[in-house]
Amino acid sequence: MTEPQTPWQSLRQRWQQVVRVPEGQSLVSPCMSVCIMKTDADECHGCLRSLDEIARWGMGSPQQHRAVWLRLGQRIEQHFKEV
Repeated sequence: MTEPQTPWQSLRQRWQQVVRVPEGQSLVSPCMSVCIMKTDADECHGCLRSLDEIARWGMGSPQQHRAVWLRLGQRIEQHFKEV
């Protein structure tokens, strides 16, 4: 029996899928349904987005979504370096 993935492992897996999506195509939301803002940072504990990134996602273009994902990719890799 396999252990369930943590939200960050799932987010990292989603990031690895997103980088293969061609430019201009719609991207999945980073939301991991763990909506808890960190007290020490303007960042969601589940998806690592800022409040501003979360608020703007629904109105964003594919290019804006990709820009968010690129920033998230950096945050994801930083998280896994710290673990």
